[in-house]
Amino acid sequence: MKPKKSTKAGFDEFLQEISSADIKPVYIFTGDQIHLVEKALSELRTKVFGNEDDMNYVVFHGDSASGEEILENASTVPMFSSKKIVVVKNAEKLKADQLKSLEPYMESPSPQATLIMIFSDGKAPKIKNKKLPRFDFSLQKGNTVSAVREEAKALGFTITPKAAQTLISLVGEDLKELNNELIKLSLYRTEGSAIEIEDIENHTRKAQFGDIFALINAISKKNKKDAQRALMDLEEQGEEPLSVLSRLIWRFRLIWKAKELTDEKMPKDEILKELKMSSGAFYYLSQDLKKYSYADITRIMGLLKDCDKKLKMSYVPRDFHLTKLVTELCTKRP
Repeated sequence: MKPKKSTKAGFDEFLQEISSADIKPVYIFTGDQIHLVEKALSELRTKVFGNEDDMNYVVFHGDSASGEEILENASTVPMFSSKKIVVVKNAEKLKADQLKSLEPYMESPSPQATLIMIFSDGKAPKIKNKKLPRFDFSLQKGNTVSAVREEAKALGFTITPKAAQTLISLVGEDLKELNNELIKLSLYRTEGSAIEIEDIENHTRKAQFGDIFALINAISKKNKKDAQRALMDLEEQGEEPLSVLSRLIWRFRLIWKAKELTDEKMPKDEILKELKMSSGAFYYLSQDLKKYSYADITRIMGLLKDCDKKLKMSYVPRDFHLTKLVTELCTKRP
């Protein structure tokens, strides 16, 4: 990764931090690029435990763990090892009093443990100890293309800037999703050649996004039957409901932004630059601009946000909420 200059320490800085033997007992992670967070955790785990699947690597989740559980585990002496790693994912979901109960430990942590608090919503709350090392796992604005090219390079091939822009326009800016698609694209490329826009057009859209575009097109036409069929096809392919939802959210955000830029009479070349899209990708997006008013998109984004919450929190099967959402999106409004 070679991010643009930023005042925040990020992925590269964290790797540099743990390259020495002086690994800190507490780290604060922020940022929405979970792919980078997971890579950082993997590097730390290898640094501490080597290639062993160590029992002293413990993961908690903020929506289900308590401060007491985390504190007890971090304070317990590691088994058959000189070090343990305690990771708290989605730490922003810890209740305020639970987070506060961890502050005394963060003031005086165990030297035999490394506690990592991951705040995935992008910003950590105020913590008493302001000297705790913090690393932000976000991409600077306009840096996703270079990140995609770096990911491709790590996989052993190259991708042109325009092809990277096209891929981003289809998948979104989540590096984990982008990395998954790069792995699939690597299977289609000719040995020694770079991934071009044509590869994205011919393989990513057809092989991986045909049904998501079929779903979007059916929704824009208010065709419930076709939309439900496309959704069933996605489910049969093993697509996770949250993955489908994230692509719908990304698509409607693009529609909103493209609609604003078009209404402002911005030249097409500038719109493509602003949206980081190829002309071919913008053609497909532009078909929907006249189909939705700002009121429509506001309503839809509300439905998408509500569905996201239910998919993450509800005990009802997740495909139920997605099916209900698609039906609502296809419902004609007076």
